[in-house]
Amino acid sequence: MSDDAITRSRISRRALTLGAGALATTLIAGCSPLSDDDNGPGAPTDTPEPTATPEVSPTPTQIAIGSPVPGFSDPDRWMGRVITVASWGGEYQDAQREAFFAPFAEATGATVQEKVADISDLRSQVDDGNVLWDVLTVPMEDQVRLARDGYLSPLRYDVIDTTSLYPDIVQEFGVGAAYFSTILTYPAGSQTAPTSWTDFWSTVPPDAETFDPVVHYRSLRRSPLGTLEFALLADGLTVEELYPLDIERAFASLDRIRENVLVWWQESKEPIELVAADAVGMASAFNPRIDQLALGAEIRTLWYQGMLSADAWVVPRGTQNEDVAMDFIAFATRAIPSANFGRLVPFGPVNIDSFEYLRRDRVELLPSAPGNKAVQFVEDFEFWANNVDALTERFEAWLLETDEATPEAALQSSSS
Repeated sequence: MSDDAITRSRISRRALTLGAGALATTLIAGCSPLSDDDNGPGAPTDTPEPTATPEVSPTPTQIAIGSPVPGFSDPDRWMGRVITVASWGGEYQDAQREAFFAPFAEATGATVQEKVADISDLRSQVDDGNVLWDVLTVPMEDQVRLARDGYLSPLRYDVIDTTSLYPDIVQEFGVGAAYFSTILTYPAGSQTAPTSWTDFWSTVPPDAETFDPVVHYRSLRRSPLGTLEFALLADGLTVEELYPLDIERAFASLDRIRENVLVWWQESKEPIELVAADAVGMASAFNPRIDQLALGAEIRTLWYQGMLSADAWVVPRGTQNEDVAMDFIAFATRAIPSANFGRLVPFGPVNIDSFEYLRRDRVELLPSAPGNKAVQFVEDFEFWANNVDALTERFEAWLLETDEATPEAALQSSSS
């Protein structure tokens, strides 16, 4: 067994389940570190982590699409009005500024102010009757929770045109801002390309004599969201049979692979770097991270059975600028603005007509492109809004319940 393999075989149980970030840094010291928010720009601050929106660099792949947006030809429409939009900062919000905020201001005369979003702050503003924000971007499952708890205004679909929007992101209190996917990734040099999550689960226990991390090791997200779905798909369910999740069957499936999971990743760069470094043979990962880390040449992706998640535009209950807020959302969900966002960051447009404005090589990288979306499933936002707390608690307890089913333990057993 190589020195690198021996090093990996000595990873402690605490590193495997509690210190994934430090573990990834140790394994891939040759990769340049990037700053990374554990929760991503879309994660709430007052609930267990749901789908974390990955953050990516706003690098344009073509010049800005400057055609007029139909229905937005009056630069004085909202002259003198101010709208405050709260998002999640960083490069994600930089791309929103270029694709949505500045063009809307130019097209309507409105002034767009930006803030950094916070779910707890939103709730406090509405509770106190002092609402300072007019529009927010939140994960779609958070939209479900906020609407259920009475913190959002219903959207005005007499203003927002849903004709060309994907139906699965149109809800009473929120409408899609962008898609992203959790997909299966593997090294570009892999001799056998996986075709499904069943292949991901098709492993053999690590063996001290024939150890090969690409063959034996995997990486999955340290979250039940998505991980349980992939476990069920690996166990033979179809995407049509997924929801409501069969929880017992999902954990039984995870039991079968846990000794091969080297890292339960928490920071979204980890699985990409692990795969690129040949530290694992396959990993679940957020699709935008590959683009940010510039590792497209080292990584291959499988869209089939990927999980589509989404961010949503929402309007807080009690805003004094509801009319401008609804018009802004109408603008942001049109084909051209949505396409401009997709050319900056590899998040999928919510408007089906957006793809005709984008280069073919860019379309192939976007999770909601018709060809990619057709082979994936959409996260059940309501299911996770209702169950994320309890399932996160159970998932964490499952991770810590035994020291026996880990890569370290399997290697020690095989060498004894």
